[in-house]
Parts: sequence; structure tokens; C-alpha cells
Amino acid sequence: MAEAPVASRRRKLTPERERELLRVTAELVGEVGYDQVTMAAVAQRAKCSTATLYRRWESKPRLVISAWKAWSVHERGLSQIDTGSLRGDLMGVVRQLVAEDPDKDTFASIPPAIVQDEGLMEVVREIFVHPAVRDLARLLERAVDRGEIAAGNPVIGLADRILLGPWVAHGILYGTSATQELMESIVDTVLLPALTAQPATV
Repeated sequence: MAEAPVASRRRKLTPERERELLRVTAELVGEVGYDQVTMAAVAQRAKCSTATLYRRWESKPRLVISAWKAWSVHERGLSQIDTGSLRGDLMGVVRQLVAEDPDKDTFASIPPAIVQDEGLMEVVREIFVHPAVRDLARLLERAVDRGEIAAGNPVIGLADRILLGPWVAHGILYGTSATQELMESIVDTVLLPALTAQPATV
């Protein structure tokens, strides 16, 4: 009988083992910072091969950002938010965005590294930003189906920038995180009125 190909004999990581590897990665990032973490160091501490890490995550940026998401308050994303009303959903998004992450100090070295590493930024966009934008779009689609937003409202395509832009920019401009009060004000005074405005009649 022919021997099974090597690839088919590889054991797939169990969810428990995958989470353990992400935990080890988070620990190392917290100890030495993003720049000093290596795939070899993670493999040594986790008692696995670097090949295992590369097969599952492909690169150090993808491994580290996956660990960040796994141990973040934002792990579930925005997809769980469904209050039955547009304002309720948008406020749920705000609460998720400003939620205090208990592991923020562990990953404090990542934001500065993002500025210097476009490849890292691409992974952050893929793992964090793009899912958030997709979830927000689905949230708005439900509001259209309920009749709270006119289907042709052009603000639908701008909502992610209106809501996520100030959240990201506040730290850059003022050095502090955007507060829940600020984000709720943006929803109530800017985004919600624009989304629910009646179409102009000719």
C-alpha cells in the first residue's frame, strides 16, 4: 500500500491547542514587545515546531494579530449586536468600540509597530478592520429592511468612516482614547440624523 502523503498525516491543531499557542504568543509580546518576538521563540516556549506555526498563521504579523484578537474584548466583533432598532445597534457598536481591554498593556507595542510596518497594517485591516466594516454594513442592511433607513441613502456607504474615523483619530490627535460619551454624541448628532433623513423631493 502506498504511503499516505506527508500533508495528509499532519494533525490539525485542536481549538484548545490553537488557543494555547495564541496565549503563549500574547505572553511573549507582553514580555519583550512586538519587534523582539520571533516565531522561533514562540515555538520554543509552546513546545512545537516553527513549521506548525507557519502552517497555521503563515507569518509573525498574522500570528501576533490573531493572538491580539483572541485575547481582546473585541474578539466577538460586532456581529452579535442586534437590538432591533438602528439607534440601539449603533449604541451597541459604540460600547464595543470603547470597551476597556484588560490586555491592552500586553499589546501596547503593536500600534507603534503598525506605523513602521505596512505588512502588519495589512494584517490588522484584514483581521480587525474589514470584519468590523462588514458587520456594520449588515447592521445597516437590517435597518433598511425595517424601514428605518431609505435604501438609497448615500450615508450608508459613509457610515463606517463617520463612526470609526473619530474613534481611531482621537488617539492620534489628542493622545487619549475616544470616550463612550463622545462616540454616543457622534451617533446622535451626526450619524443617526444623516442615516434617517428623508430623501429630498424634487
